[in-house]
Amino acid sequence: MNQEVKVAVIGCGVTGISTVNHIVSDDRYTGFIDLDLYDREDLAGKGPAYRSDSDHLLINIPTEEMHLSDDANDYIEWLKSKGYPPAKYTSRKQFGEYTKEKLESLLESNENIHLIFSIVDDVSYDSETKKFTLTAGGEDKVYDYVFVTMGMLRYSDPYDLEGMNGYVQDPYPVMEKMADLKGETGIIGTGLSAIDCIRYLILENKKERVFVFSRSGEMPSVRGAHAEITLHHFTKEKLRSLLIGDEIPLESLRQLFLKEVEANNVDYSLLKRRTGNTVKDLKYDMDHPEKVGRLHYLIMALNPVFSEIFQYLSRNDKKIFMDKYHPYINENHSPMPREAAEKLIEWVNGGRLFIVDDMESVKKEKKFSIRANENEYYKVDTLINATGPVKDIRKDMDGLVGALYDRQLIGQNEFGGIMVDRERSVISPNIGTLEKMFALGALTVGADYMSTSVWLLIKNTKKLSDRFYDRLK
Repeated sequence: MNQEVKVAVIGCGVTGISTVNHIVSDDRYTGFIDLDLYDREDLAGKGPAYRSDSDHLLINIPTEEMHLSDDANDYIEWLKSKGYPPAKYTSRKQFGEYTKEKLESLLESNENIHLIFSIVDDVSYDSETKKFTLTAGGEDKVYDYVFVTMGMLRYSDPYDLEGMNGYVQDPYPVMEKMADLKGETGIIGTGLSAIDCIRYLILENKKERVFVFSRSGEMPSVRGAHAEITLHHFTKEKLRSLLIGDEIPLESLRQLFLKEVEANNVDYSLLKRRTGNTVKDLKYDMDHPEKVGRLHYLIMALNPVFSEIFQYLSRNDKKIFMDKYHPYINENHSPMPREAAEKLIEWVNGGRLFIVDDMESVKKEKKFSIRANENEYYKVDTLINATGPVKDIRKDMDGLVGALYDRQLIGQNEFGGIMVDRERSVISPNIGTLEKMFALGALTVGADYMSTSVWLLIKNTKKLSDRFYDRLK
């Protein structure tokens, strides 16, 4: 290849950095490939998840399983080199420092990589030249290839409260959004974001008590002990042999999953262990780390295989899976650290944390009035939204997503994010498959089932890099 190729990478968090790293580390990389990376200065190298924030926001994955290179000890060695004390779970802030240093190293060692501190407002496509024009900071630049590796979509607003006084629509960064909250404080949601908020409010903000509201009251499970898992049945080779007309029946997947559960000595009944009592459920996981750990690490081992195979399910089978089986996987996919669970139980028992389920509605009067269990009402001065980002792109029509949707360069995936093919090329409702525009991360949640963990994103960015080079031939 002796012709210059201009590449744009939109979003410079873990996915963007890993994509670029794989491109420039490949034997096929040459000086003719020119890469421009776009992001805000405060997010470049970190992304929304690992930006500078409170040290109390812990990553829910053990330190030894976090790394951005092929060397599994890379992050641990980096922590040692910076003088950070050894910890089973590190803060998001620390991992963000690590990823930013990785980006800086890429920039220093590759003169063809350019970091542009600007937000991409628009992208247009010329069907004749097959090139893309990006608009950022009032300037237009033309590219041959575009990688859309943005972080999260905007935060959801399930009760239409955005803009109301005392309502925190997006809790991050918590040190900025929750530094000086007045009066009684409530949180909507019980996921990992809610746990972040609880920890900050009680440990750093020194709130005397915090209310947590949700429809179910269910929190993530507590991470069990590490377990060695070997897949015998639920393998790519076996699954591909089950293809019928380019589809794999859901029932075939279910049967293989049950065989894998048995082969790895996992207690199947654990999938239905929840009682509805949050503290009781947390304690159960903490009291049974070995068998709960086997379930967690089986799901982790299955994740990359199922993420790929999910695209081979029919629409109806996907709906059945998301309705019937996904809730059980979701409860066990991203477990919280044991240390976090111990604190939650301590605060509940000490009267500092109140978990309220069966949330029905919210009204804003002088205070926020939350109705639960039909006849129970709670009043709070500040209400923090910790329900997580939207998955439906039509609920995030500001900025680049809205511009791409308006130009019909992207289309909605009914299971979340945008339509992409199995190689993660963007599918335009107007043009068809855009073979030189790739997407991965928050925008592909409907295609890449449960694939936003760091280690799986790194695996997928390697595939993305390979496809980029395949298209260059």
